[in-house]
Amino acid sequence: MQDMKTITFNDNEITVKELTVKQVRQVFSRLEKEDALFLDDILDQHVPALVIAEATGISVTDMEGHKPSELVALAQEVASVNPSVASLIKKRLAVYEKMQAMTLNQPLTGQPAA
Repeated sequence: MQDMKTITFNDNEITVKELTVKQVRQVFSRLEKEDALFLDDILDQHVPALVIAEATGISVTDMEGHKPSELVALAQEVASVNPSVASLIKKRLAVYEKMQAMTLNQPLTGQPAA
């Protein structure tokens, strides 16, 4: 695993950095407090826009000026340098989806389905 990688994005060389545990924790703290970003919905990647911003230095506002295909490629580069973050997000999404499915199978009384 690399701790940084230089790539070309929007005709500029940028460095994609591996985030520290502290940085990941701070990003997750922001994700829990803030509303979901439209970018995350449109990109449908395993690294949210805030992680991309933290790892590349490209602001969310700047990302909104790019085509989704460009940002998907950027997200994949960030995930390749930060595989632990991408894996953590996959695990959390799986748990969320399982909890949501369990909730949908519950009758309105709150009692387990028979």
